[in-house]
Amino acid sequence: MAADRLTEHWDIYNRQLQVVGRRQRRETLRPGEYHLVVDAFIFHPNGQVLLQQRTADKLNFPSCWDCSVGGSVLAGETIVAGMHREMHEELGLELPVTATDNYFLRTYSHWIEAWFAFKTTTPLDGLTLQQSEVQRAAFFSPAAAHNHLEQIGFNAYALELRRAWEHLNQK
Repeated sequence: MAADRLTEHWDIYNRQLQVVGRRQRRETLRPGEYHLVVDAFIFHPNGQVLLQQRTADKLNFPSCWDCSVGGSVLAGETIVAGMHREMHEELGLELPVTATDNYFLRTYSHWIEAWFAFKTTTPLDGLTLQQSEVQRAAFFSPAAAHNHLEQIGFNAYALELRRAWEHLNQK
């Protein structure tokens, strides 16, 4: 059974991020309709970045290494609330999340991705991984992280990773 919850509800947005409807995840979106996705890179102050390895039963990119945390924003949630929930669900982290942590929005064919950047001193053994979605997590140098992320295929997150680090160092 896939780890993905196809019955969850999403708010549907237009390109200007205005809510135009609501659907279950399993329903097809029409052209010009988008759902929101939040993703984050979480860095240790020493510059290493946390990545997670997806479980083997994920619908997309099973067993691949991915950004630190991410997922769909649920119906009724803000981007900030969705990021906070995903971080807590997937990693057991309770970091504060604000709109200023969001450094980049990217639009794809049927989703808009909001990228966040955080720092933490939490060690790996301080994380509580969501067993249904995350096989493991590890800290990597940015170069090693980029090599791990290349297996995703359509986007190795090189731009997002660089921008995340730059965003954190501008604060």
